[in-house]
Amino acid sequence: MKTSIILLVTALAVSVLASPQAEGLKLAEREVCNHPGPCSRTESGQCEYHCDGYGGFQYMQGCGWFRKRCCCVNPT
Repeated sequence: MKTSIILLVTALAVSVLASPQAEGLKLAEREVCNHPGPCSRTESGQCEYHCDGYGGFQYMQGCGWFRKRCCCVNPT
């Protein structure tokens, strides 16, 4: 009984570890960051000021451990 439980747990662990990871980039990483701001932890409140004159703020792009940068709208 103990052997069958150990084999079951081992089989489940192997199947979880062997499952393919999601390939490709996240949506924010695929998008082009127009007029990117500096990559920092404290830039979140300054995006509107950074993108003023460049079409406005669009989104924040992750660029490391708890760091993000402002990305502006592509001026057309």
